[in-house]
Parts: sequence; structure tokens; C-alpha cells
Amino acid sequence: MIRAGTMAGEVAQALARAPAFSGVLGTAFGLSIARQACLLGMPLLTMHVFDGVIEGGNLDTLTVLALCFFVALVMAGVMRAVRAMLMAALAESLARRLTVEALEAAVRSALAGSRRPGLAALQDTAELRRFLGGGTIADLFDMTATPIGLLVLWMMHPVYAVIAFAACLTIAALGVVLDRTTRGMMRSASDRQVKTSAELQGRLRQADMLEGLGMLGAVVRRWEPAQGAALAEGDHAQARARAVRGITEYSSYLAQGTMVVAGVILATHHQVSPGSIIAATMLANTATAPIARVVLSWRDWAMAALAWRRMQELFADHAVPDALPPAADGHPGLWLRDLTWTPPEASRPVLDGITVYCPPGTITLVLGPNGTGKSTLLRLALGLMQPDSGTAELEGQDTRQVERDVIGPRIGYLPQDVQLLDGSVLQNIGRFGPEDAEAVVAAARMAGAHDMIGRLPQGYATEAGPTAGLSMGQKRMIGLARAFYGTPSLLVLDEPEAGLDREGRQAALAAVLAARAAGAACLVVSHDPGLWHGQVDQLLRLGPRGAWQTEAPDKPAARGA
Repeated sequence: MIRAGTMAGEVAQALARAPAFSGVLGTAFGLSIARQACLLGMPLLTMHVFDGVIEGGNLDTLTVLALCFFVALVMAGVMRAVRAMLMAALAESLARRLTVEALEAAVRSALAGSRRPGLAALQDTAELRRFLGGGTIADLFDMTATPIGLLVLWMMHPVYAVIAFAACLTIAALGVVLDRTTRGMMRSASDRQVKTSAELQGRLRQADMLEGLGMLGAVVRRWEPAQGAALAEGDHAQARARAVRGITEYSSYLAQGTMVVAGVILATHHQVSPGSIIAATMLANTATAPIARVVLSWRDWAMAALAWRRMQELFADHAVPDALPPAADGHPGLWLRDLTWTPPEASRPVLDGITVYCPPGTITLVLGPNGTGKSTLLRLALGLMQPDSGTAELEGQDTRQVERDVIGPRIGYLPQDVQLLDGSVLQNIGRFGPEDAEAVVAAARMAGAHDMIGRLPQGYATEAGPTAGLSMGQKRMIGLARAFYGTPSLLVLDEPEAGLDREGRQAALAAVLAARAAGAACLVVSHDPGLWHGQVDQLLRLGPRGAWQTEAPDKPAARGA
């Protein structure tokens, strides 16, 4: 059990912001109270059986009490089943909501250069879903039986209540000890496993290189010590937890035994009835069992708390920027205003105060050596990264602070590393929106990819995911067609000619020229200025240490930083 109260409070606050969720949680809590009322009635019925029926020999009373016992048991079972269904539905609904937010935050985290993989965010979501849909929250609800049980025991005899209360305190103290002694180890072990898994996944993405150069064994040998340390730290925490769980179970048995001994002593002095001994033992178990179950489900609480904390940190660090309306005096096309960006832990900016205007119907070519921030500039222009200062505005609207599903259709983007998703070529070009075969074919024709797609085994129905076996050139042409889909007003291309043969390069050039003729503002990065010679409207040259200058196609036109 790790910060169980804090964890429950944070979850409750999150659910309170969603009336449907809080209503379900309130209903489940009400069912828990009603169920405990039924269960608390059973010890009292048992006491009446021993004290009334056995001494009086009235079998009619036994029949009535047995029927009441059966009805109470059935009602408790039904309410538990209904509560379980409600909690499962709540977990499913919350998991769906968190999954979408986690995926969006993971994408923004990756754009910011974080090594935290999106898979870890999904694993955290699955852990929370399992936690909420299981019995751990129900155990917390069942702790309402503790004060009620102690009150009934006090009414039966104060000694009973004192013994049960001491047992509750002992078990709760064991939970606190377990939390304090294992909290840091569990978090450290979990963080280590996430880090080592991310590192291994990153290395295994280059499987052909690892296998081809015989480096797989070396990579695994470097990974094993870190993974072993994480597992050892987790095992150490588990060993402490097992010891505390053993003491907890022993404490429960000791409390029941003490209750019997005390009851016999009280009965011999005629202070309680013999039937109260069994009833007090049952009530003591009812009062202490929920606390013991919370302690015994420590690992569930620990893992859920860690998952919740990581997700909250992910959401806080990579929250969706607030959307802003377009500026009233905004210019058409793309404006880059005083953009500055410095890599983490670097002393000098890579991009320093870049100001460029890309009007509609123009091509701006970005040139420069490797490492001067060309691809970063494109991401900043699209609002995918947070600049240190400055803004990028598309038609007067900050591309960083805009609804992505609104601005996305107005943008055509080809990244340097083209990624196609699992699905057909048609779906990938159409951006997985409503299928519009005519628009997809038109985009493919514009990008010069139509004939190539026609030669694929199933044409536009060919699978195009990461394992589909398409060549890099084919992926790039499909990605270029995706960029042209929907006649975007802004075209941002990172080396569109890379990896293409002479015919494909000419097709890419012709496609950009056609987009310019259609009124698009085109921002293109290239390492082949000869291909674009005489075809662009302005040049943006990037240099080392943030230096930059804009040029007309023939001569310099602006300052260098």
C-alpha cells in the first residue's frame, strides 16, 4: 500500500470533474455500505441462534433466523456483483479516456525529444484500468464496516471493541511501515525498468544493423546489468512486502484468538452471553478484514500509484496548449516571427531570431549544412515544438496554439523519416479519414506516385504499414502523396527528393510547382539546390551557431544573425 489515501483522493478529484464517473462511484459506495449492513447483521443473527434457539429449543425461531441469514447473504452477494459491474464499466470508460490523452501526450513528449516511449504510457493506462476494475477500490469502500463493527462490539462489551480496535491499529501500522520501507524502492525499480526497456526498444529498431554486424550479443550484455538491478530492487521490495503480509495475517488470527479467550472469560463472569463470543469473533473479522485486504493488496496500490503519478507528470509536462483565435491583422500564408530554439543543455541557440514570411503561391527553400536546425525549423513552423521565443503563424493563427484536427487538413507535411501506419495505401494517403478515392488518386497523381502504386500487388488496397515490405522510395512517394491530399494551403516538405530516382525527383519538383500554382505556401528543405535552381521564390540559408539569412534567388536580401 503506497499513499493509498492520497491516491484515492487524486482519483476522486479526477472523477469528480466528470459527473457520470462520480455518479457511478457514488452508487458503488452506496452499494458497499448496504452490503456491509447485510454482512454485519449475520453475526447478530448467529448470536441469537446460539443464545435463543439452542437454549430455548425453538426450531421455528431457527427457521426464521436461517431465512433471514439466507436473504441477507443473497442480498450482499447481489450488491457485490452489481458493484463489480459498475466498477468494471467505470474502469473501461476511464481507460478509454486516459488512453486517448496518454497517446496525445506521448506524441507531444516524443516531439519534445523525451525518451519516454508511448508504450509506457499505454502500460500505465492498462495498469490503472486493472486497478479500478479489480477489487482494490472495493476494499477501500468496505472499510466503512470498520467503525460500524467497532460500534456494535462496544455495545456488546467494551473489551471486544478494544481488542478489535487494537487489531485494526496494528494492521494499519503494518501498512504504513510497508509503504515507508518500500515506496522508494518500488518507484526506483519501476523507473529503471521503463528506462531500460526504452533503451532496448530504441536499439532493437535497428535490428538489421545489429544482426548484420553481430552486435546483438553486445547490446544484450550492456542491457542485462541495468535490467537485473531493476529486478533485484523490485524483488527486495517484494521480500519486505511478503514479510509484512505474513505478520498481517498472523495479526488477524491473533485478534480472533484473543477475542475468543476474552469472550470465554467474560462469559464465565456472566458479563456476556456464550453466543456473543462467536458473534464478536465474526464482527472482529468484519472490522479488520477490509484493512488487511488493503495492506495485502499493497502491490496493486503501489503499481497503480506509480502509474497514476507518471501519467500526471506526462500530462503536466506535455499538456495541449490553449487554442487561440486567429489574429485580426494576420497575414495570409506562413509567418515565422523571431523564432529562437536552443537544444536542452546547450549554451547557444541553433535557431536564433529567424523571421521569414512565406506568402501564398510561393516556394521558400531552406538550405544549410547538417546540424543547423533545418528539420527543427519545420517542426517549429508546424507548431509541433515549443520555441524559446517567437511564433509561427498560419493565416494569422499561432500553429502552436490551435486545435490540431482543425489545422491539420490545411497542412501538407512530409517529414524526413516517412512513417506509414498499418492500413492500406488508400487509407494512408487519405489520412485515415472518410474514404475519398478520387481525392486520393488526385493527390497520388500530383505527387507522381500513381503509376508506382498501380504496380503494387493490390494497388491502392496494398498494405502499407511498417511490416508491409515497401521500399524507402515507395514509402516516400506515398508520404508525398499524403502531404498533397486535400489541397493544403501550407506545404512543409523535408527533403522530398531524398531516396528517389531521377524520374521521382522531377515528379516531386513538378508536384511542388503545381501546389504553388494552386496558391499554397511551400516551405521546403533540400540538400540538392540544383534541383530547385530557378524554381523558388526565396532562399533561407541556415548556418552554424544560429546564423541565418534570407536571399532572393539571385542575391542576398536580409541580414544574417
